[in-house]
Amino acid sequence: MNNQNAVLYAFSKQDVEKIIESVIDKIRKTELIGDTNIAPEEDRLTQTEAAEMLGVSVQCLIKWKKKQLVPYYQINRSIFYSKKELLDLARNNPKLVKLPRD
Repeated sequence: MNNQNAVLYAFSKQDVEKIIESVIDKIRKTELIGDTNIAPEEDRLTQTEAAEMLGVSVQCLIKWKKKQLVPYYQINRSIFYSKKELLDLARNNPKLVKLPRD
C-alpha cells in the first residue's frame, strides 16, 4: 500500500460538530452578504450587532468608525449602523467580513 495516498480519519463527535457549525456559519454569512432586500425596520444595527455581523470585535468596529472606514449614524449619544450599508461595504471589500477559522 502506498502511504502517500492513505487518508486517516480521526475526528471525535465534538470535532465533527465544530466543523459542521463552522460550515453553517460560513453559509449564513454568504447568504447574508447576498441579501439585498432589507426592510427599513431591520436596517438599524447596534454596535454589538454590527460587529457580530462582520465577525469582528466591538473594539475593532469602533476603531474602523474612528478611521471612517465604516458608515455609521449618531443621534445624540446613540450610535447605529445601517445593515444595508455594511452589506454593501462587505460586498465591495470581501476581506472585511471575517469567516470563522476551520
